[in-house]
Amino acid sequence: MSAVSDTCFIVNWSNFRRRGDLFKHFKTINLPIAVIDEVRDVDVKRFIAGWIVKGFIKILPSLPSIDVETLKLIRLVENIPSLPRIDPPEAYGLIYAKILGIPLLTDNKAPKRIVKVIKEYEDVAVLDSLDVLKAIYCRRGLLRSRVKEFMQDTGISFSAERLREIDIDA
Repeated sequence: MSAVSDTCFIVNWSNFRRRGDLFKHFKTINLPIAVIDEVRDVDVKRFIAGWIVKGFIKILPSLPSIDVETLKLIRLVENIPSLPRIDPPEAYGLIYAKILGIPLLTDNKAPKRIVKVIKEYEDVAVLDSLDVLKAIYCRRGLLRSRVKEFMQDTGISFSAERLREIDIDA
């Protein structure tokens, strides 16, 4: 399976001690060029470069048609007060995921909310790190320890509610 990733997701996973396990579940991660441009951390750029060389990551170009769709999506979201703001790299990712018919990987709230509110995007699967951890480490005891490691390595804290969704006590 392939997926599209936004910046926060790929940065978080590059900090996870078991980062390579991501490619046991996803054959390829597609990164819009806007995501690459947003990454500032040199170590993260090194991981991305290494993954590109190994064929795990493919770069998605900035195309005029995608630029137009990105601006449309950003403006649409701005006009729906109940939705959190979406940044251009996230919007690029969501649009590419829709076009390619593959999941978007993100740790941002906006894309998950957008697919629930905007009908045009309802068919896009949006997965966050907790969803991906659950998919990779499906055995309960292993999942619990991997979630704990992920939170330690990345500084992300999953809510008690989200942990209960995957049958882990907070």
